[in-house]
Amino acid sequence: MARPAKFTEREVLDRATDLFWRDGCDAVSIRDLEVALELRAPSIYRRFSNKDQLIARCVDRYVEGVVGGRIRRFLDDADDPIDGLRSFFTSALEPFRGEDTPRGCLLTVTAGQAAFDAPEIRAAVVAGFALIEAALRTQVERAQAAGCMRDDIAVDAIASSLLVSFQGVLVLARSGSPGLSASIDATFAALAQCRRRR
Repeated sequence: MARPAKFTEREVLDRATDLFWRDGCDAVSIRDLEVALELRAPSIYRRFSNKDQLIARCVDRYVEGVVGGRIRRFLDDADDPIDGLRSFFTSALEPFRGEDTPRGCLLTVTAGQAAFDAPEIRAAVVAGFALIEAALRTQVERAQAAGCMRDDIAVDAIASSLLVSFQGVLVLARSGSPGLSASIDATFAALAQCRRRR
């Protein structure tokens, strides 16, 4: 009789996601996964046909949980759209679960790995970036409608620029760069000043 699975699929994905996010998927070996998941390689491959599929599933789970959670908490629920954007950015500076430094973003980490060339991994990462950009676009539209930002600014261009800036903050936060909070404050103070100049 086969032994019952020690972890549910959700728990396996959470553990694998944590490992890929912390170390980068290129550095994670099957042996590393065996230790983290407390599963032998054949059991891993029975659940996921290969490592690329596991990484893609982990990216999807990260987007659903971490990225979606940040969007809901800091953007969707914000009364002031500029303050919501600022809070979304500064959330990237918070260490993960009591660690000493921020982890950055699994999407950003994975996009810089050789594994990103795998079609299913690339599709998962690109979908995650698209979700963030769409949320930023909605927030810019809210800001314009509330009179917090000039309405002659191209929404798509601003959303794209904010996505680039946010990813830069995540990379710099992961590397321990100082002064990011002041830079974020300056960025959104400048955006907020648009309403005062009109």
